[in-house]
Amino acid sequence: MTDERGGSRDAEQLVERVAQMEARLRTLEDEREIRELLVGYGFAVDSGDAEATAGLYTGDCVVDVDGGAALFHGTDGARGLVTSEAHQSILPRCAHMIGPLAVRLAGDEAVATGYACVVVQEEDGPRIWRQGCNRWTLRRTTAGWRIARRETISIGSHAAGALLRRGL
Repeated sequence: MTDERGGSRDAEQLVERVAQMEARLRTLEDEREIRELLVGYGFAVDSGDAEATAGLYTGDCVVDVDGGAALFHGTDGARGLVTSEAHQSILPRCAHMIGPLAVRLAGDEAVATGYACVVVQEEDGPRIWRQGCNRWTLRRTTAGWRIARRETISIGSHAAGALLRRGL
């Protein structure tokens, strides 16, 4: 069947369906890239690679630990996450476990909310060094998704629950 312009409705519907599938595929690919980026954060800090860690962030990033107890700014600050005395004290015995994550996309911006647990291997066995709730604000760049802001709050406070509620 053709419409008044002589085109096929079936062809138009097919074009529309393909466009919808492309949009859905892009969303899935973005979510996968973001999850891999955040898991890669754990790999970078656990291997003590300050440069790889910095490469995951935007140049103007902010990392806020426990409501301002520690703030890191820019790529130098991102490097500082790894080179700090606190982090150096747990290398190479640490494992960051990131997730699960709820990822919300809005064009070239995204927010991922979830958990991170850092386990440290001690002489008498593994212990949890830190459990936190995280809100990662991400931006699509020419190099792919990068972390523009990270808020992390230790489990056990009302602020942690508030951060998680923002991810609902």
